[in-house]
Amino acid sequence: MGLADYFKGPEHKANATRLEAELQAHKQQSHAEIHALNAKYNVLEAQVREIGLLDLLVVQKQIQAEEAQLASIRAQVATAQSDLKAAGCQLRAVQQQILGAEDTVLLESFALYEPKYQFTNSIDYKNRLSEIREEQKQTARGLSAEVDAWDNHAVQLTKAQWKKLRKDVLKLALRSFNSESEYCVDNVKFSNLEKMEERIRRSFESCNKLLSAIDAWWKDIVLERKLQELYLAHEYQRKRQEEKEIARQAREDQREQEKLEKEIREARAKIEKERRHFTSALQKLQLRLGAANDQQERDELQSRIDQLSSQNKKLDDEEKLLDYREQNARAGYVYVISNVGAFGDGIYKIGMTRRLEPMDRVDELGDASVPFRFDVHALVFSDNAPALEAKLHLHFAAGRLNKVNGRKEFFRADLKDIETVIRTNYDAVVEVVHAAPAEQYRESLRLAMPLESIETSERIAL
Repeated sequence: MGLADYFKGPEHKANATRLEAELQAHKQQSHAEIHALNAKYNVLEAQVREIGLLDLLVVQKQIQAEEAQLASIRAQVATAQSDLKAAGCQLRAVQQQILGAEDTVLLESFALYEPKYQFTNSIDYKNRLSEIREEQKQTARGLSAEVDAWDNHAVQLTKAQWKKLRKDVLKLALRSFNSESEYCVDNVKFSNLEKMEERIRRSFESCNKLLSAIDAWWKDIVLERKLQELYLAHEYQRKRQEEKEIARQAREDQREQEKLEKEIREARAKIEKERRHFTSALQKLQLRLGAANDQQERDELQSRIDQLSSQNKKLDDEEKLLDYREQNARAGYVYVISNVGAFGDGIYKIGMTRRLEPMDRVDELGDASVPFRFDVHALVFSDNAPALEAKLHLHFAAGRLNKVNGRKEFFRADLKDIETVIRTNYDAVVEVVHAAPAEQYRESLRLAMPLESIETSERIAL
């Protein structure tokens, strides 16, 4: 959706609202006509009873004509209801596009800022902030050397009075400039940096105009150092936020690792329990086989022994898989999921998990933070899941919703393109589900429609 379509959003919404109102009015008129025809039908029935069989044929023909007209009106009502439903869907689609465009414009504006410092952590930013503020203090102490000498012919003051006046005005201007600058530094965010920078510049110009009355001015170094402080404060906040996200991700990774280890322990315990059971059963069957004399009984016992041996071999295979998953830290599942009810069509979360049961992770993502469960479009096991995930993220980077925080793994993309990238980088068979069931969301819409129709009718009636 382009920026021009974004500004046409209100126009689309107005057209959809107008269409809905017209359809509702037509529906109300049709109901009134149906009611009138039913009344005429009742009158005709009464007339039939009164005039008897002589005029019955005429009355029947009239009834048939009225019934045909009634059927036509009902068809018109059904068409109007269908148009109303389509208009409602169109309105919701336009509203969703408007919200998506607003988010896109806002997020893209966040990415316009180019960092002026390249410190690796927030401590470096904090130290540099302290240095900048100390430099400003030194500048303030030396401001008397940066103004013009006093001019006694401008006002009738003694030299001492003139020096005191100049000192007081300079102090007042500095206090005003520092107060405005401190507000900007304390309240700067990634969305208002340019606004705060402009406020500092305007304050600097205003103070210099005030100082011109005493034949004084500040050099540009005063402004430059305040702007350096602003940029540092801004980047310091960004770096702290990044570090918080990294720490949060590390905690989440640790929780995922602990859950994986717990799953492996439980799986090993289950395998060991079943192996003990099979071993005990095999020993008993082998003893019975050695003591059996009847050939049929021996064949049955041997068949059961073979079955248990096969099941025991499956346990060995499962245990080898657990050993592999435990030793290979990069093995895991890459998932592609969506939540139409929460984020709309065409928005997918592309992530990975090392859990033995990947659906447990998907279920956790669809907890109380979103109104509906996630639908799974693809679940791919890979020996190097992080690499496959990184290739997908890189390919669809232009469609990333959060361009500031790369750990938010939501993308606007075409599912066919996602499938193509997966098949290009993964040689095993991959099953991709293109249609999201979204059962709870669609059922919620179905349940909500009658109530919405009633409320709309009541608004039109008023």
